[in-house]
Amino acid sequence: MLLRCTTRLLELLGDPVTEDRPASPEAWYANVLWVQRRKCLLVTHAGTLFSVFAPAVRAADLRPLGAFVAPRITQQLVAAGFPADALGPLDPAQATIARTADRQVLGCMND
Repeated sequence: MLLRCTTRLLELLGDPVTEDRPASPEAWYANVLWVQRRKCLLVTHAGTLFSVFAPAVRAADLRPLGAFVAPRITQQLVAAGFPADALGPLDPAQATIARTADRQVLGCMND
């Protein structure tokens, strides 16, 4: 599982970049945003633009990021009627963090 994080999220996490690979449609993009003065996390799959929103998160909840994100993605996939592994394996132990690489995905997230 490849998590591509925005600079804002990397700063919140303490910049834990583990590797830098070229853009791929299997990656997940993550961004932190504020809604009514609360931190929220938005995670979007690069290939399908399937998004998961986690409201009112704390910085401590996001460490390690893979352990926080994987169960929420699985839960949303199942709730939408898809198999838990429909968008690839979501093993939090295999999660790698990288910087964003595709502005098109970020643009969709901002919309």
